Amino acid sequence: MTIQGCLIRMKFDLRISPLDLSQTLGCGQAFRWRLQSDGSWVGPLADQLIKLKRTGHVIHVDANPGGSRAKRLVLDHLRAQDDVGEIQRTLAIDPVLAPGISQMRGLRIVKTNEWETLVSFILATYANIPRIMKMVETLATRFGDPIAEGVNSFPTLDRIRRVPRSDLESCGFGYRAKYIHEVSRRLDEDQIGGMKDLSYIELRKKLMELPGVGEKVADCVSLFGFGKLESFPIDVWMERALARLYGRRGSYLRLREFAQERFGQYAGYAQEYIYHNERTRAHDGVCAFTRN
Repeated sequence: MTIQGCLIRMKFDLRISPLDLSQTLGCGQAFRWRLQSDGSWVGPLADQLIKLKRTGHVIHVDANPGGSRAKRLVLDHLRAQDDVGEIQRTLAIDPVLAPGISQMRGLRIVKTNEWETLVSFILATYANIPRIMKMVETLATRFGDPIAEGVNSFPTLDRIRRVPRSDLESCGFGYRAKYIHEVSRRLDEDQIGGMKDLSYIELRKKLMELPGVGEKVADCVSLFGFGKLESFPIDVWMERALARLYGRRGSYLRLREFAQERFGQYAGYAQEYIYHNERTRAHDGVCAFTRN
């Protein structure tokens, strides 16, 4: 995504606390945010190009094209309704998380459109974050609608359904192109709407009936798309972390059951804290959590 001289048509300020933009937008929950040289973050939400910059306790928001829904899109995406302080106090009962959780006080779970999240995490299978970001951007560039110069919206389900499989394959998605093609023909917006009312377990089961959706993808979509905070996605990073911090190894099912019993209704937040810790530890050697 290349942003060139975009015209900002609406500005407003928000107070969302705690919130660390870099921890929240740069930790692999969503793939279209880009850090700018002035410290701001820019990315598309639905049909809006959003710029976020923090000064003290205030989040300055620029929206293009703006309008009545822009503010709600930002508030929903950043899950402004979450009582992060209470969530962290609850998780701090865990003796492993307690000593370092304050270092991630501003890390929030995001909420992204369900269809976009589903497709993004199908693309994310067996790929690192830079490649995922490139594939998601390619999909938007090829099939999304223009928002601003150099920026397109994420293509809707109806739009992808009309795209020939060969066109998806030409994007360099590999085997993932087939899954996106098939999923777009298995779902419609009404079905996605109905899935919002399912419990986490019911939703997870329904998602795993879709082509290309295994346990990890289903948990990621449940958490970041449908807002099921009890979901605990497990990848290689998390397998290593659970082994190092808790001495836990085993199947996906066993690790997921351990996490849900250990962290309860806020397992998704615990997952993001642990995941961020592992990536930070691997990158610069700084480690907030250690085995008790």
